[in-house]
Formats: sequence, C-alpha cells, structure tokens
Amino acid sequence: MRARSDTSVTASSGNVFADLGFANAELAKARMVQTIADEIERRGLSQRDAGAIIGLPQPKLSTLLRGHWSSYSLDRLVRFTTLLGLDVTVRIGRADDDRPGHLTVAA
Repeated sequence: MRARSDTSVTASSGNVFADLGFANAELAKARMVQTIADEIERRGLSQRDAGAIIGLPQPKLSTLLRGHWSSYSLDRLVRFTTLLGLDVTVRIGRADDDRPGHLTVAA
C-alpha cells in the first residue's frame, strides 16, 4: 500500500522570486537587463559581439534589451551579467518586522 502524500507541485513561472511572492521580482529582472545594457554600452560592444560573449544570438539579445525579458529567468540574467565581467552579489537578511522580505537589484 502506498502512503498518501500531501505534497503538491506547482510549476515555476521562471522567476523564483516571483514564485515566492516577492512583489518586485519583475523590477529586479528589469534592473538586471538595464545593467546588462549599460555594460554593453560602456564597453562599446555591438549586439553581435555582446551576444557572442553571453551566448545569445544578436536578434534574441536585441529583443531582450528592448524589454522582452519574461522568458528569461533571473538566474540566466545573472549568468549574462557575470559573463560580461560584472560581479553579482546576493545578500540575505532578516526583514525588520513581520512583513515579507524584498528583493533589490542595485548596480
């Protein structure tokens, strides 16, 4: 006889922070994309050259930089950022009160 399990599985949206209820998860992704765009501009890279560095074809990079990032996980955006030579730091701390924590991306 098999034991009954009360565990349920929910498919991820692709953004673990949004899945966990962080209200500003999409803002974090937007800030990460802006950081990527800023670094590409700072280095004077073409989209083709930047795409070669991060492993993304130029048309897809163009689409990403124009604000279509919903299909990209924050993890993947972090990987793109590090491939461009930037450090990414994740800091976890306790919220000051009983409210849910929040996610901040600062460049």
